[in-house]
Amino acid sequence: MSLGKIAKIFKENWDEFLYLYGHKTRETVKREVEKIINCGDINNGYIEFKCPTCGNSKKVGFTCKSRFCTSCGKIYVDNWVESMLSKLIKTKHRHMVFTIPEELREVFQRERYLLGLLPQCAAKAVMSWLEEQNKKENYTPGIVSVIHTFGRDLKWNPHVHMMVTEGGMGNNNGWKNIKYFHYEALRKRWQKILLYELINKSKYKRKMKQLKNKIYENTKNGFYVHAKNQITSAKAAAKYVGRYVGRPVIAESRILNYDGQYVTYKYRRHEDNKEIIERIHVIEFIKKLIIHIPEKNFKMVRYFGVYTTRNKQNVNLIKMFEKRIFDLKKKLRKWEYRILASFGVQPKQCEKCGSMMKFHDIVYKNFGSVREKLKKEYENDIKEKLEQEIENYAIFKGIIYGKIKAIST
Repeated sequence: MSLGKIAKIFKENWDEFLYLYGHKTRETVKREVEKIINCGDINNGYIEFKCPTCGNSKKVGFTCKSRFCTSCGKIYVDNWVESMLSKLIKTKHRHMVFTIPEELREVFQRERYLLGLLPQCAAKAVMSWLEEQNKKENYTPGIVSVIHTFGRDLKWNPHVHMMVTEGGMGNNNGWKNIKYFHYEALRKRWQKILLYELINKSKYKRKMKQLKNKIYENTKNGFYVHAKNQITSAKAAAKYVGRYVGRPVIAESRILNYDGQYVTYKYRRHEDNKEIIERIHVIEFIKKLIIHIPEKNFKMVRYFGVYTTRNKQNVNLIKMFEKRIFDLKKKLRKWEYRILASFGVQPKQCEKCGSMMKFHDIVYKNFGSVREKLKKEYENDIKEKLEQEIENYAIFKGIIYGKIKAIST
């Protein structure tokens, strides 16, 4: 199996990186990188298909399922988007981006558990602003938020991409469309709520209070709420935000060259949209990538308002797709349909005779062949039953005819 550019970079340089920085590298990072390096390697287990006509077999290695993997991350996004199509409300959505000043970036890098505050505080800013528009109705929107820790230049830059319904469910009058959002009011609210929560949750409360005062006195920029786009349908909204859900730190198309020692990549500078080309040592490139790997079980996607699982109001709202359509799309997520749709190739077609191959076996690295194990269990089970049946037959015949006699030797 051919390796992608990023997998190749890790495979060829990971041991050296661990030798230099292994004592500083998070365990989560080590696990995720090992997954990427071994993704699709049949030595770590595979599924086997066999042709019933000519006997030809094909082995498909297990994928790593890591969202950090450029290949598996794409599958995760596709599945997420299709899942969201059955949940999103059929209404317009607004894409917002919540940013923080440079002074706070180091705080979130040092105390990574605080990253969860970003979507919480951003959602609170939006929902509290909507509440004040009509306190009696207290309109509740639907919010899907995604935490991003990187910018185009790969630097550590935590921010939140948020998809918000242009409207909300009221306490008495049902759903109301709301097109206007006051972004300056949201910006001030976002700043106040986040700084307050950081003081409460940080391990270094005194330092955070000092930093808060410094930000209010000297920092004019950094806390922003950008309205990126108005998205006119739930289907478009799911696809739009899906780009950010499992987005790799860098697309492989942006890596221009890797010569074994240096990596050359490009990006468009946010300030002037100018294309920048950088060439850095491969170890430094790895550093830039792994800093963005989240901790184990940390949720990068969060849901608020009517999109929370515990909210019952969304059951009564209009969904984008009927259940039967969603079930059909769910079936199409299968491996063979995905490859057929992407490359026009039927992966289960025999390369020798053209017949359709059938599933034959699953082989695990430590467990071995599932087919062989089940075969042995079946044979042992049959053997035990056979012995029992013979014994039962002997007893039965002996009782009826009284012919059981000791055999002298």
